[in-house]
Amino acid sequence: MSTRSLAAVMRTEIPTDSSPKTPPAEVTAGLEQVGAWFYWGVIATLAMLGVAAGIYLATAYHRGGQLGEGEKRAGIVAVAAVLVAGSGGWAGILL
Repeated sequence: MSTRSLAAVMRTEIPTDSSPKTPPAEVTAGLEQVGAWFYWGVIATLAMLGVAAGIYLATAYHRGGQLGEGEKRAGIVAVAAVLVAGSGGWAGILL
């Protein structure tokens, strides 16, 4: 193949407009499925961490009757984890 024919092929295959093109659904379906699995994995992990932090806080309070600075931070993380884990459901309700 000569350089002239390669240059002609390159000119015909490269789009000249700069507008974004949306790929067809059959091309992005696999990537969307991986994204959905990742999303649900993160949500499940956050929910389990929120429950584990709650159990830790309950046992720490039961032992000492008061919570120290570390336990208070763990409580904030637990509440934040549960809120983030439930954000998908809340978004559907609010929006």
